[in-house]
Amino acid sequence: MVYPDGTKVTVLTAADGLASPTATAVRGHELLITDAGLAAPHHAQLQGGRINLAALRAHG
Repeated sequence: MVYPDGTKVTVLTAADGLASPTATAVRGHELLITDAGLAAPHHAQLQGGRINLAALRAHG
């Protein structure tokens, strides 16, 4: 996550199932991440999640 002031915070990692994230898309409160599966176990996938705007605003 990159905030307007330039602060960067990692919100998803390999522990969340990301191996080779290649693109992200945001629509409303929905976040979609494509994972090309370039790294083992080579499982390409599309992951999705909800964006909690209240939690993001609390950061700043």
